[in-house]
Amino acid sequence: MRSGTSFFNSTLYRKTMLRFWPLWAAYGLMWLYLVPFNLLNSYFSMRGAQTSSVELANRLVEYARDIPNTLQFGTFAACGYGVLCAMAVFGYLYNNRSACMMHALPMRRETLFGTQYLAGLSFALLPNLVVAGITLAAELPLVPQKCWGTSLASLGIWLLALSGVNLFFFSFAAFCAMFTGHILALPAFYGILNMLAYVLYVLITGVMNDFFFGFSMRSGRGNTLTQILTPIWPLTEAVEWDPVQETVNGMTATTGEWYLLSPGTVAAYAAAGVVLAVLALLVYRQRQVESAGDVVSVRLVRPVFLYGVAFCSGLCFGVYTIAFFGWRNRLSLAVCVVVWAVVGYFVARMLLCKSFRVLKYWKGAAVSFVAMTVLCVACFTDVMGITAWVPQADEVVSVDVDCRINYPYDSGDSTRYQVTDPGQIEKIVALHQAVLDHRDTVDTSSSHYQGGEEYTRLDVTYTLTDGRTVRRCYYDIPIHMEDLNAEGTVTWALNQIAQNRDAVEDMYDFDRFEEYRLVEAYLDRAGTQSGQTETDTNEPFYLEGASNAQLKELWQAVRADFDAGTIGVRYLFDDQQRQENTYVTDLVFVFEVPSRNSVSDATESYSTDLRITLTPNAEHTLAWLTQYAGWGETVFPILHEVR
Repeated sequence: MRSGTSFFNSTLYRKTMLRFWPLWAAYGLMWLYLVPFNLLNSYFSMRGAQTSSVELANRLVEYARDIPNTLQFGTFAACGYGVLCAMAVFGYLYNNRSACMMHALPMRRETLFGTQYLAGLSFALLPNLVVAGITLAAELPLVPQKCWGTSLASLGIWLLALSGVNLFFFSFAAFCAMFTGHILALPAFYGILNMLAYVLYVLITGVMNDFFFGFSMRSGRGNTLTQILTPIWPLTEAVEWDPVQETVNGMTATTGEWYLLSPGTVAAYAAAGVVLAVLALLVYRQRQVESAGDVVSVRLVRPVFLYGVAFCSGLCFGVYTIAFFGWRNRLSLAVCVVVWAVVGYFVARMLLCKSFRVLKYWKGAAVSFVAMTVLCVACFTDVMGITAWVPQADEVVSVDVDCRINYPYDSGDSTRYQVTDPGQIEKIVALHQAVLDHRDTVDTSSSHYQGGEEYTRLDVTYTLTDGRTVRRCYYDIPIHMEDLNAEGTVTWALNQIAQNRDAVEDMYDFDRFEEYRLVEAYLDRAGTQSGQTETDTNEPFYLEGASNAQLKELWQAVRADFDAGTIGVRYLFDDQQRQENTYVTDLVFVFEVPSRNSVSDATESYSTDLRITLTPNAEHTLAWLTQYAGWGETVFPILHEVR
């Protein structure tokens, strides 16, 4: 018994395939050159170079195994090719005569859509299948029989992954095609929707960073939802072809096997492609033939288009305008956002009406004006309490903190470290609170901003007991010497951290360096004495005569002086106390770190160093230098003497 509803017409399918044969032929030819022709070219090149049969076989096996390495390129190609296929098979929707002719055929809409959709999908899947078949025919006689399993598995992974990516991007393009009646609007909508989540994330966080003092979101590609809604990135990562690795005796090595990084992600997006195809069919069933030529063909979506363009225009051009003119105050940002939102509304209305006479739609522009004004006022008044937020110390599990403690300029100056000790967390929270309590004088955009003798920064990422992570960043915070003993000030709170020896030890990160192998040490900017003349040189003085055991003794001497509080002392200001108690000479330890990326050579490594400024009170360290380095007559210049 015949079905009452047919979703496929073979005649229309063949006509569509033949009409657009240059499109799928060019796509197939591209992959022929990238995969089987490249394999054959490598074979004949190596054979012509008189390569041994064993080496030739091994090279061919490696090439066949690495075919999935082309998938990342294939993902970008599928993204662009998908919209071209959709423009080809659904192009009749964008011309009145073509639309009327096609819909006058004795076919149901389900049949028309299903046939064109399958034809467009065949533009990608059939060439993939042909390329895989030709590659298989080339591999079987060239690759040793014992390696067929590896090479054929790699070829199968390539075919399935690339076809899944093609399915998603074409379905997404077909879905976008149902909402427009203009051929040029389709690639525009497709490209915008592919990147919309990420662009909105960047714009919204950028505006919030300007509105809310200290607010900061994670950089890069945004949160998990943003990445999911920006498919090109997770798919590109998912098809990465990586070797299987295992760790033996602390070293990482490959096992000879390879795998696709996340086949589940590819399968999920392929399933999403099927869902998008079904949704596209549902929209197509309700689409009006007369909408051909309209920028937005579905009336229910037009308000979304109007106010979406207004919102995005306000954020995008508002941020760009203040950046272009160098305006830094929040009022300028708010005015630019509101003005550009209104402009964006009128531009969107022009596209819908296909006319410049759109001032009569001022009511819609007024809605955009009011909505953006309300949002800006809400940001000004901080109704959500974003700027004033400071956690309670008992709500914090850990803090990743970078609070610059200025002097001396050694490894302790780079103060990014993680804090889990409740006592240290309280000091960091107190510093955060002090910054907000004195916001008017430390915020560079404030009219009451006051410069200081020195400046610091505070970059904190809290991990809270409820699992959330919250980041706040404050840069160019002025500190004043007169506030050192004034409790509650930024300078006082920062000094509490500088005087906390546990916090300073974490800044130098001694424990991490002790896991590495100490290979050498030298003095940088060492002063020497010749007769009655004191000199300062930038040439490093290497402690070449010291054995490994003696270098370890020097390290222990530094640790002993640090524990005694005579070395590694931090200063907020370059004052007399700092100058009289700090040498210009730095002691630099060089460590060897095993390479985590080592494949076969366990000796691979790289070097890193720890720099610590010497002081006149570093008894154990200076004694070692005097005893073992021949520095009995050495003068380490004190800072104020050099100046």
